[in-house]
Amino acid sequence: MNTDQHDMIEELYMEMYDMLLAYASCTFPEQSLAEEAVQETFRIACQRPDQLCSSPNPKGWLVNT
Repeated sequence: MNTDQHDMIEELYMEMYDMLLAYASCTFPEQSLAEEAVQETFRIACQRPDQLCSSPNPKGWLVNT
């Protein structure tokens, strides 16, 4: 992951964490499971920065992940 990709993922994390947590909480009634789902989403993003950063809709990519 290069610096630009890192910065983009960090920015998306800061912007989207609360929304993704609310979304995950609809599926996972336990808060800890919802938090884990969001963490897993960003772990995948860090493993696939090229896919995320080249997506025409990175926010949508995260939601789909």
